[in-house]
This record gives sequence, structure tokens and C-alpha cells, in this order.
Amino acid sequence: MINHIKYFLIIILLLLTTNSYSQNIAYANLDKIVKNSTSGKKIIEYYQKINTKIVSEIRNKEKNIKEKERSLISQKNILEATEYNKKVNLLREEINIFNNENKTKLNEINQDKEKSIQSFMSQVNEILNDYAKKKNIDIILSSQQIVIGKSELDVTNDILKIVNKKINNFKIN
Repeated sequence: MINHIKYFLIIILLLLTTNSYSQNIAYANLDKIVKNSTSGKKIIEYYQKINTKIVSEIRNKEKNIKEKERSLISQKNILEATEYNKKVNLLREEINIFNNENKTKLNEINQDKEKSIQSFMSQVNEILNDYAKKKNIDIILSSQQIVIGKSELDVTNDILKIVNKKINNFKIN
């Protein structure tokens, strides 16, 4: 009987101490902040324009290569076999160079985009840190990691306003 009372008292003591250490938690939708902030939109639009330009260049070069291929096929019966094979090999080499250049360009652009977004998110993280200190928040979680939560705990719009005020002259590398 005395052991039961001891366990009961320990449990009550643990419950009381756990409640006194409760944490202040909030969450934010970081994707929304990136997509809707002035600087985030600037980054997205900048890289969309570059992608559009590159895709257009790729299509034009692709069209040119296909035209060369059609021309070569039409000359198949006219040219000697060795001359035809030389031209086929040159065209294949041109296609390989074309593919490698495109792959390299796209990789460079994606890396630049990642660097820009990381730089922007680094500044957003500083804002989140300051916001948490000012509002006495212990933890700010990403909303993508939360299944359900009280809407009062969502600080996305507050953070978005601060981001638009503080990061208004973001420079893309």
C-alpha cells in the first residue's frame, strides 16, 4: 500500500513539473514565404526567365540538328558510303556536344538557383530566430512536418510581412 502511494506521488510530481516546463510552439509555411515574398518571387521569376530562354535556345539548336539529319538522310544514296559515314559520325558528335552543353548549362543554372534560395532562406532563418526571441517562442516548426495544428500557432503571415520589410533588396548572384 505504501509503495502505491509513493508511485502515485511520484507520478503527480512528474505531471506537475512537466507542465511547468511546457514549451511555446509555432509553425510556419516556408514554401508560402518563398513563393509569396517579394524577394522570393523575384528569385523564382528570374530563374523562370532564364529557363525559358535556354529552352528556346535548345529547341532552335535541336531544330537545326534535325534539319541537318534530314538533309544527310536525303543524301544517303548520292554520297559514297565512307563519305556518308563520316558525315553521320560528325552529326553524332555534334549531337553529343549539344547534349553535354545543355546538361552543363541546366546544372549550372540549378546550382545558381539553389545558392540563391539558400542565401534567401539563411536570411529568413535569421528573421525566424529574431521573431522567436521577441515572441518568446521555443520552437518554430515547418508546416510541412505538421499533420494538424491550431491556426493560432501559424505565424506564416507575420513572418511573411517581416521578410518583405527586411529583405527587400535581395541580390541574385
